[in-house]
Amino acid sequence: MGKIVFAGAMSHVLDPDYYERACGAVGRRTVEAVMAEIAKMGERFSAKKADALIVVADDHLNAFSFNAVPALCVRIGRHVQRMVQDHAEAFDKVLDHMPERYPLHEELANSILEQGIQAGFDLALSWEAPVDHAFLSPVNTMHGTRPIPPLVPIWVNCFVAPQPTARRCFAFGRHIANVVAKSPWNVGIIATGGLSHFPELSLPRVGETDTVFDRKLVHWMENGEHAPLLELTADELDKAGEHEFLNWMVLLGAVTPARADVRYFGELADPAAALEDVDLSEPERAAFLARDMRKINALGGYLHLVMSIPGLAAH
Repeated sequence: MGKIVFAGAMSHVLDPDYYERACGAVGRRTVEAVMAEIAKMGERFSAKKADALIVVADDHLNAFSFNAVPALCVRIGRHVQRMVQDHAEAFDKVLDHMPERYPLHEELANSILEQGIQAGFDLALSWEAPVDHAFLSPVNTMHGTRPIPPLVPIWVNCFVAPQPTARRCFAFGRHIANVVAKSPWNVGIIATGGLSHFPELSLPRVGETDTVFDRKLVHWMENGEHAPLLELTADELDKAGEHEFLNWMVLLGAVTPARADVRYFGELADPAAALEDVDLSEPERAAFLARDMRKINALGGYLHLVMSIPGLAAH
């Protein structure tokens, strides 16, 4: 009889150089603190000697495109390649120093897929989709130089409406737990992505966060209160910038009613402090502190800096 022996949720932009360029010394210190906690989680996971690691993350229109956007997709096959791009974003360029090929747990992936179809989940599958920073930055940060077990990558459509509901993602997590329970394997599962933030797909709101909503989610997770999470609507998640929380809902469904142990929550109370080490003109600095997106865009952007200031560990 199989068992989920480890579960965790974490950020997936894990590049100190990127954050130092974007936010100066405070950016590097913050993401390094996040990565240190993730590495500790990885040590605990490695000690479990699990047979597989399920990784639930979202696609940033890297593996898929507007030609086809699956709500839920299971990567099958025996190996998966990391994404390679000629003009990658800074946080995807960090993949360049990571292994190019990773083993997959073929039997577990096929079981999740086949039994999921039988259970009424309209799952997509892929033999060829590569994995990007959303999968590999957390996995490699967790393991360091230790061997990485066979993976089962699962994509959730967090960006392109209509997305799967929070309730449906939770139910899919319950399905994963049932598959594991009927299997002979000990399995770890992680979900990646941020709490509140707005990517460039929501350009007018880049740089905003909703830490009040974040802390409400954290409170429910810490107390194992999963019922309110099932009622979260797509509109609520969109307005609060919590789109990637759908990944976390799959994880919570897999481990309910377990309570979360929050290892790190990064919230930068003083945005001015984040700008001390950054080379900005006075008009740029004033625009950032005022969160004046029209002015920021007129001055040339620095979108990643704005996206990162309020909660560096939230994505």
